[in-house]
Amino acid sequence: MNTKLQFGIDQLFKQQPVLVNRYPRYAAAVVFITALLLCYFPIKYALNAQWMLAISVVIIISVLLITGVRLLKKPLNVFNSVLIGVVEGMMLMYLASSSPLAAAIWLPAFLVALFLLFPFKVACGFAFFYWLTLSTSFISQLDFEIALRSTLSSCIVMMLTAVIVKIYNDAIGTAEGLATTDVLTGALNRRTMLNVLHKEHERVARYGQTCCLVMIDLDNFKMLNDTYGHSSGDELLIRFVKLMHESIRKNDTLFRLGGDEFMLVLPCLQIADAYAFVSRLQKIVPQVVNYKTVELGMSFGVCEMSESDTINELIHNADIALYQNKLSRKANTQL
Repeated sequence: MNTKLQFGIDQLFKQQPVLVNRYPRYAAAVVFITALLLCYFPIKYALNAQWMLAISVVIIISVLLITGVRLLKKPLNVFNSVLIGVVEGMMLMYLASSSPLAAAIWLPAFLVALFLLFPFKVACGFAFFYWLTLSTSFISQLDFEIALRSTLSSCIVMMLTAVIVKIYNDAIGTAEGLATTDVLTGALNRRTMLNVLHKEHERVARYGQTCCLVMIDLDNFKMLNDTYGHSSGDELLIRFVKLMHESIRKNDTLFRLGGDEFMLVLPCLQIADAYAFVSRLQKIVPQVVNYKTVELGMSFGVCEMSESDTINELIHNADIALYQNKLSRKANTQL
């Protein structure tokens, strides 16, 4: 698959995880119960010598069972979701050609399932495609009034599900934003930093890649608050975070630890390159982040992530490096 396309798909699924992954055990239970309830139909079709219909339902049941087992072990990925959606959809379309009334009954449940398997926008596209295709098939095969009722009811189910899922996603997004983001500056908070550091530490240990931590402290911030008030200090903190977000790479992450202390995580960067990068930022900050007679300087401490260090040790190392940088800057100022 094209790298950019894969990255785009991964980002989409990252921004809006599939809903079954939020509650995997409950979803797995529903999937297993659904598979159990469907077991009646292949037996019925087999007794009536409708072998292809029996096989199609067996395939649907098999996919459901595999999905349930997968959910109990780990979350569904992009490939799993697409495979499930396509296989179940194709089986339902085959069922529509052989037993359109049965397919019409199962269509609403299938449309709801699509919104649980895909991010919202993708689910809307899949659901509309299958609804339109199957509704056209029903109209051509069933009594017009029955087909119309089926089409309208499945459409209402699809629209109501879309509204509910959209509201749910927005609510979850707001809650997660409040839980992970510093309200004032928009930088990520300390709790999120610990989660990111654990993931980066695992990546460094598993693949032998590099990652640098940068502890940042803003100089003269207390003087600014004491002289011009906390509102001026808040304004400059916002301006500093904006400058940082404009300067760092897409895979770099900025966290606010509290007050005027920040942490920058720089994946896949050697420590020498990290020093050079942050040194350039150190020169830019006073030019951009200033208020009247006060310029906010930036002290920093850099450490490279090591497999042998714990997360607390890494933070402590960065803190020590920050303290040494502060002493060095004060000594140079006094000379």
